[in-house]
Amino acid sequence: MALTRSWVEPAPVALREAKTPVPRLGVGWLVAASLVVAAGVGVVYTAKIERISGSTVNINRVASADELLPVLAVIPGGTELAPKVFDRIVAARPIRNAGALAGVVPRRQLARLKPLLAVRTPDEFRAELLRSVALYFAGFYLVAIVWRLARFHGDRALLPALHLLTGMGLILMISLRDPVRDTLEFHKFTNGVFLGCVLLALPAFSWFDYRRLCDWCYTPLFAALALFGLLEVFGRGPAGNDAKVNLGPFQPVEAIKILLVLFLAGYFTRHWERLRDLRLKYIPGRLPRLQDVVPVACATAIAIVLFFVLKDLGPALVTFFVFLAIFTVARGRPGIALLGVAILTGSVAIGYRYGQPHTVVQRIDMWLSPWDNQVHGGDQLAHGLWAFATGGPTGSGPGWGDPALIPAGNTDLVLPALGEEWGFAGVVAVGVLFGFLVVRGLRAAARSETTYGFFLALGLSSLFAFEMLLISSGVLGALPLSGVASPFLSSGNTSILANFALFALLASISANPADRPVTRPSARPLKFVLAAAASVLIGFAARYQVIDDGAYLARDARALEEDNVQRPQHNPRMNSLAREIPRGGIYDRNGIPVATSDWAELERHRADYAALGVAMDSAASRFDTRHYPFGAATMHITGDLRTGENFHASNASLIEHDSNRKLQGYDYAELAPLIRYRHQPGNPDVARILARNRNVRLTIDIRLQLRAQEILERHLRGERQDRGALVVMDPANGDVLAMVSRSDDTLDRARYGLYPPGSTFKLVTAIAALRTNPELTHRTYLCRTLSDGRAGNRIAGWNRDIKDDVGDRAHGTIDMERAIAVSCNAYFAQLGVHDVGARALAETAERLGISTGDPLELRRSLPFAAYGQGEVLVSPFKMARVAAAIAAGGHMPEGRWNTDSSNTRTAAPVDVLPAAQAAFLTGAMRRVVTEGTARNAMQGAAIPIAGKTGTAQLGQGMPHAWFAGFAPAGAGETPRLSFAVLVEHGGYGARAAAPIAREIVEAARELGLL
Repeated sequence: MALTRSWVEPAPVALREAKTPVPRLGVGWLVAASLVVAAGVGVVYTAKIERISGSTVNINRVASADELLPVLAVIPGGTELAPKVFDRIVAARPIRNAGALAGVVPRRQLARLKPLLAVRTPDEFRAELLRSVALYFAGFYLVAIVWRLARFHGDRALLPALHLLTGMGLILMISLRDPVRDTLEFHKFTNGVFLGCVLLALPAFSWFDYRRLCDWCYTPLFAALALFGLLEVFGRGPAGNDAKVNLGPFQPVEAIKILLVLFLAGYFTRHWERLRDLRLKYIPGRLPRLQDVVPVACATAIAIVLFFVLKDLGPALVTFFVFLAIFTVARGRPGIALLGVAILTGSVAIGYRYGQPHTVVQRIDMWLSPWDNQVHGGDQLAHGLWAFATGGPTGSGPGWGDPALIPAGNTDLVLPALGEEWGFAGVVAVGVLFGFLVVRGLRAAARSETTYGFFLALGLSSLFAFEMLLISSGVLGALPLSGVASPFLSSGNTSILANFALFALLASISANPADRPVTRPSARPLKFVLAAAASVLIGFAARYQVIDDGAYLARDARALEEDNVQRPQHNPRMNSLAREIPRGGIYDRNGIPVATSDWAELERHRADYAALGVAMDSAASRFDTRHYPFGAATMHITGDLRTGENFHASNASLIEHDSNRKLQGYDYAELAPLIRYRHQPGNPDVARILARNRNVRLTIDIRLQLRAQEILERHLRGERQDRGALVVMDPANGDVLAMVSRSDDTLDRARYGLYPPGSTFKLVTAIAALRTNPELTHRTYLCRTLSDGRAGNRIAGWNRDIKDDVGDRAHGTIDMERAIAVSCNAYFAQLGVHDVGARALAETAERLGISTGDPLELRRSLPFAAYGQGEVLVSPFKMARVAAAIAAGGHMPEGRWNTDSSNTRTAAPVDVLPAAQAAFLTGAMRRVVTEGTARNAMQGAAIPIAGKTGTAQLGQGMPHAWFAGFAPAGAGETPRLSFAVLVEHGGYGARAAAPIAREIVEAARELGLL
């Protein structure tokens, strides 16, 4: 059957003057849009100004390096950096961003400095904002005036819609950056919008007519390929990205997309009827002829491949879907489009299976597991979902959110940034505006007087729609992230100009409607697909912002950090809220601040610090986020929140870490419902947390702590040693009054240093014996002179002699009390073997919190372990508890260093010995001081002291020196202090450790503790 259609190429279209009446300006809608945008700008400005806090140094106004010293004092070596920092400031002025100092200040240190710096004043910010906003509004009213004066017939509804959409982008750009510290993002945005408005005004001039382009078919394609070539040779990507998207300040990809649409419009104008009505012979179905499909398919495929070569995957997908949209409309059948989508999906699946291309694989990994993946920067989608969930139904309010916390919050992830501050309502509003503009574009296509205008408007509207759908799908987790800019919302000027050019062409097409019905392909199926996709995405947004917002905003993510270690991360807004809740202080038992975040609190105690010999201004800096006025004297107790060092170490107990819940005043789960409006002034829920008592009270007496530290350090210098530790506690309740650790590393030797106990362990053996049989107080054993002249004995079954210290005389036959006083090794070795046994000794030691190691090894070395020279290791803290148990009549306290609700050491005292036997040991320890091994060190002591010396022999080097005991120990007196002192490699305990203990007891007496 013969065809009745003609396939002659269309002749060039003659341009003619429009004869339709001039449409009304509709200035009311534009003014209404302006009022909405102006109100939003006012709200966000007010919020940003109210959130400026703290005193800062304006680096654009400093006149000398000395003015920087108070600020630089907060970082290590800051004083030395001052001249270099000042030179950089002078060379770089005017500085737009405090981050410009990164070249001379290490990045981590700059993060601490930045809150103390400024690059402009609030007044300067206001002036710059007013200039930019005036330029922004001027652009739209310039378009309105030009259209009015030129009697432009185009679609006037585009202008207020674009005004509202870009207004939302402007408000977000104002909110994104700190007004006094950061580069102002809205500068670039308003400049781009104004230039875009100039483009939008061009259709009013007769020489700007889309119909002049209808004869260009392959020319736009060749221009696009030329830009591809330039990108391949000269293109660069953002920092840390190997995608070739930038050609200097210009992103040619935005122009390439429009050029490809121009090519497709020209091609389908010439061939759409062939594609629709002619088909391949000898093949059933309605497949079009290859000669009609191959040119456009190949050209589009080449463009897509080139996008992949440049590693810019978003535009490749956009181009692919725009081609399918135009092809499907031209064909009038969706079969090939569905096949194309299936082939693309299958290709991506196969590539993912084999790990190529790498960028696509990473983005799919992020999409499949946004909360836990092995991709560097793989928490990007999690950040977007956190932002959506934080916004909830109505948002935090313009300027009251933290969109700056979102990676690429001004470009790829601009929609989550908007969702945080405007909520689900804002996301829907954006969707409505985009939908309105797409509908107006398709309306212009349907009413176009030329077929070229139809396909051009169809392609441009599809390009606009698919860009927003793809980036929205990525940030909402419906599809992998594609890296497409959000039209009119992202800050990139190239994207803004390209989209204004797009709507300038649509306006030009709408200005020339057909004056009679024209046969055109139907775009109704495309409208349905776009509407359905938008509805699905709105559903995703509702899930994150309305239905399950609470669950998502409190969900943790696991992401790879710079050291390739995967760690859990909170929603950063929860951390932001946490920083706004002042951390509680740490106080000693008398109310002196040991750690605080409040400089005013230090000022209130200035006189107390001076009395303690602490120069507050040199011991702490007012610019620090956390103050530790006593420095190293308490750091092993409190820890340092500024560095977090040893916070997660198994051999540390730091108040800043262990009592973190009390100090911060909340559990993280409590913050989830608060973060949406956390910045709003007077928030009652935040006020409720602020009203809690967040302070921690230590048992430490800082007066005794400082005296004990001075005493230990002085004696260590005298012994030419640099390591030692001591613990002083109240035996009645276990309150640690002083706990000093001295070394050249960060190990808390007082609580976690493990040492052979030497003869102090004889107290443990004596307790084990008396627990077995109280009558063993009268047990006697022989200490004789050995063949080498040393005092000691030999026990049957063991081939090694038991020897006392060099120089000791044989003690003869002695009982337990005398053996403790003279520290006889031979006695306790025999007592341990014949009367105690390995099992009873291990059980008693365990009851005292001391491990005796492998039971088999203990049995093998029992004679030596019984007097403290086996495999047993003990800390000074635990040895102080042994002394406390005897002082407290046989009841050993658990020992604690803080007294509030954050204290976990709340166990009742352990009964280790009856009171009568504890009194016996007290008498024996008193004899150590009056007539035994410690008599010389303790001679003339004003306070009666009971104790036990210890000399822990080592494989090499000098022995460790010990002294453990309590005071007062006079008849009828109740002991109030127990202690243990250790000097590493100090030699004899009686010579190196006992004098320290004596001075500490005397210091306690001077302080009124005894």
